[in-house]
Amino acid sequence: MSDEYADLGDFEYERKFVLNGVPALAAEDPTPALLVQAYLFAADGYAVRVRIQAPAAALDVGVLDPARLDPAVLVDSIGDAATVATMGAKGPAAGGTRYEAERELDPLVAGQIIRRSEHVVAKRRYALWLGEDGWVIDEFLGVDAPLVVAEVERGGPVTDLTIPDFCVTEVSEDDRFRNESLAHAPYSLWRARFERELAIRGPQFLHTLGQNRIGPA
Repeated sequence: MSDEYADLGDFEYERKFVLNGVPALAAEDPTPALLVQAYLFAADGYAVRVRIQAPAAALDVGVLDPARLDPAVLVDSIGDAATVATMGAKGPAAGGTRYEAERELDPLVAGQIIRRSEHVVAKRRYALWLGEDGWVIDEFLGVDAPLVVAEVERGGPVTDLTIPDFCVTEVSEDDRFRNESLAHAPYSLWRARFERELAIRGPQFLHTLGQNRIGPA
C-alpha cells in the first residue's frame, strides 16, 4: 500500500473463512440484514461497489432465480425497506489488509444504480461476538448459494486469532471469494472444483499472522 494513504484510516483488516452452513449461534441473531451489492468496476483487485442494506425479512427469497440474480427483482422486492446505502472504493488486499473508502448515498439513488447493474451479489448477514472479536456470517443467495462465509475484522491486523470450529478453511487470500469476484463468477460455476480442491489438500489457515488457535464457538 502507498504511504500516502497511511494516515487516512481507510483500511480494513479482516480474515475470511468458508463454512458448511450458518452456525446455530449466528442464526440466533434477531435482526439479520440483507445486503445487495453491485460492482460497477472490478479489475486487478480494485473495485467500486454500491450497496443497499435492509432487514433480511424485506426480501421474498421466492423471487430469486437460482441461475441468475436479477438486480431489478432484488430492488423491487426490497422496495422502500432499504435503510442504509453506501458507495465504496477498494484496493488490492495484502496480508489481510485492504484499502477501502466509503461514503453514504441516498438509498433510492443507490437502488436505481443497482437495478441497472450487471454484476450483483445478495446475501443475508448475521452478527455475533466470540470472545473479544466481532464476526459476521454471510449467507449468499441465488446463484451464489449455498456459499456461507465468516469474516472477522479488527482495527489493525488480525493476528493471534482464535478460529471458531465452525470454520472449515481459510480463504483470506483466495480472490475467488471476494464479493466482486463472486459478482462476475458466481460460486455455483466453480463450487465443485473448489470442493475437490478442499478434499485433496484439506483445511488451510494462514500462518503468517501470529498463532492460530482452533476453539469451540
